[in-house]
Amino acid sequence: MKALREQFVKGAPDRLEKLRRSLDALEHEPASPDRLKEVLRHFHTLAGSGTTFGFPVVSELARQGEESCGARSKKGGALPADLEGWRDLVEAIEEQLFLAPAPAPRDELTEPPAEEPEAEPPRLSILVVEGDLELAEEVRRHLTPEGLTLSFTTTREAALAALERETPDALVVDVNLPDGSGYDVVRQLRRSPRGDESTAIVLSSATAGFLDKVEAIHAGADATFEKPVDWEQLLRRLQILLEGARKEPPRVLSMEDDPNQAAFLRAVLVSGGYQVLICDDPSRFESDLISFKPDLVLMDVVLPGVSGVDLVRFVRQDERYATLPVLFLTTRSQSNAKIETLRAGGDDHLLKPVTPAFLLSTVAARVERARFLRGLLERDGLTRLLTHTAFFERARALHAIVQRSPKKQVTLVMIDLDDFKTVNDRYGHPTGDRVLAALASHMRRHLRQSDTLGRYGGEEFALLLEDLSEDEATRLVTRLLEEFRVLEHRAPDGTTFTTTFSAGVSLVDASRQSLEAWRQAADDALYSAKGAGKNRVVTAPRTP
Repeated sequence: MKALREQFVKGAPDRLEKLRRSLDALEHEPASPDRLKEVLRHFHTLAGSGTTFGFPVVSELARQGEESCGARSKKGGALPADLEGWRDLVEAIEEQLFLAPAPAPRDELTEPPAEEPEAEPPRLSILVVEGDLELAEEVRRHLTPEGLTLSFTTTREAALAALERETPDALVVDVNLPDGSGYDVVRQLRRSPRGDESTAIVLSSATAGFLDKVEAIHAGADATFEKPVDWEQLLRRLQILLEGARKEPPRVLSMEDDPNQAAFLRAVLVSGGYQVLICDDPSRFESDLISFKPDLVLMDVVLPGVSGVDLVRFVRQDERYATLPVLFLTTRSQSNAKIETLRAGGDDHLLKPVTPAFLLSTVAARVERARFLRGLLERDGLTRLLTHTAFFERARALHAIVQRSPKKQVTLVMIDLDDFKTVNDRYGHPTGDRVLAALASHMRRHLRQSDTLGRYGGEEFALLLEDLSEDEATRLVTRLLEEFRVLEHRAPDGTTFTTTFSAGVSLVDASRQSLEAWRQAADDALYSAKGAGKNRVVTAPRTP
């Protein structure tokens, strides 16, 4: 941050000189809206950056210039008295930057010492704290098939000791423990290293009231479930909450044309673990939005040639970005500006200069909420795999990547459960649903985090396997089949049965295949497997 402050001061003479030239041009064209906007934008940039780099008086002086420019633009142009006042402001800003004593560094801008990166565990770890041994066994039975690493304790003291040793990815804790409250365990989790990144789920009695749920939230719980537990709902919620732990760091796209402010935003967000892309040209915003696929957008209002409000209106016209959070970051503090940004589709309105702590906390909250909502929209309720639409959006994106990078290998696998109608007719639809969920769980446990799994519809599933040859993908799916066909499923009368699936495998050749042709090739291979006797994997013939 010290280096950024020095860079701001070093670049200030050039910025002030540009502001003076803009004022000279405005003097010759006092009624020109473009000239007036140019002056306003220079003041706007200084207003947003001054306090950030330790010059609060610069921000205040520049804000006066910005507001008076905005007021004058509504009245048709600048008067000589306006120009004289703005030049006085420039002189005062210059005095603050170069004649006033250098400001002391602000503690909140001090960069923390670098920490050694921790090795990521191969599987997500869950600490279960449950004094009822029967319920603990039920938790084990439902969570173990999900490929999670489980550890169990039965008391509050044992749980607190476990948290002292290691912070789990998730905590499932009963409120009523033999030696105290589960809320104490949740509070300790939040105080632990990386505890704010963990997921906490509380199990409460059926008699728990609304205030008990509020207490759970106040303690730091992400979700509360009453006994008897709806396990399907709990697993679905747990998967959504853990989604962030399985993925790469969140991505933030910042539309910011001021290099000093952009450097500040990048430094703060990168220190918070975010991937950051700065877009300094509004004409590139659409392409950056498509290629970078941000989890959140930071949008300035005053931009060259276009308003940030109009860019957000453009974003909101595309349903793909319905859940994408947009935070406006601007010096415009008037209530009408806030109304304008909210009506355009903004989620919040942050005023420059924004402190690093407030920026990070706001971004984190918005990203977490958006991921939760996106998880609800994109996940099939029964299997918790991607829906048909969400899956093929991923397929479309990977197809485009292969078009740009032909050496990239992506394989599409279509899977269909064999004789599934017979399972439903013989054992009933609830049993059939459990078979579908079992296949989904089996694939999640034995495929990589980077692989994409979807429910295509009914008893059909689809996979996207990256960076595997066609032969490797075929061997992998064949192994999944060999393991799945020996799994036993329980019928309503207590007996067990097994079932199989058929699969079609197709490696994309994006130079010759459209997305639809790729899908059709995998589908044709699947039906070849069905026609050849089922219970097998067939590879699609190469495109001639």
